[in-house]
Amino acid sequence: MSAADDQAPARRARMPGAERRSAILAAARAEFARHGFHGAGTAAIARAAGCSEAILYRHFASKKALLLAVLREEIGARVGASRALAPPPGADPVAALPAALAGRLAEEEFATTARLVLLAISMTGDPEVGGAVREVFDSVRAPLRAALDAGQAAGAVRDDVDAGLLTWIWHGLFLVAAVRDAVARDGVAAEAVAAAEALARLLRPPAAGA
Repeated sequence: MSAADDQAPARRARMPGAERRSAILAAARAEFARHGFHGAGTAAIARAAGCSEAILYRHFASKKALLLAVLREEIGARVGASRALAPPPGADPVAALPAALAGRLAEEEFATTARLVLLAISMTGDPEVGGAVREVFDSVRAPLRAALDAGQAAGAVRDDVDAGLLTWIWHGLFLVAAVRDAVARDGVAAEAVAAAEALARLLRPPAAGA
């Protein structure tokens, strides 16, 4: 091996396009959550993904396009696929919703998701980012509303309050817990689970003759 070879920078391993794109998205997710949109650097993202900025820009036309891709990945992979706050299909929603919140708060990645959502909310003046935020909220609210509707139909949830209003209440509690957890993972946000349990008790239909 020549001296020139010793001094040559190590070549980056070639990856299939889909794998490289996934690596860039994972690196961007961490960078945006840690530093925000303006603080995140495409050079740092490319370095963490093991590629050059030129390769990054082959996959994503701009930093904003990369942020939008990260948000939509978060919606599909973490918010939508996990059903976020919604209980499992067929479960008693009153009993299951506090457990669902506790489960989200226990996830290591929950705070990162919350930071990304908060970042997106701060940028809703941009129509494309605003659209992504609405997708996040719809992904959380639609299955939750469906579970509450089903609970009312089954007699497990009191029916003298509109299910849409109950959805707002549960979603608000979830969002506040997410924000507090993103501020510091010190366990304080877990108090929201006790609040959810108190709310669940209020949502039980009154006993016959009560």
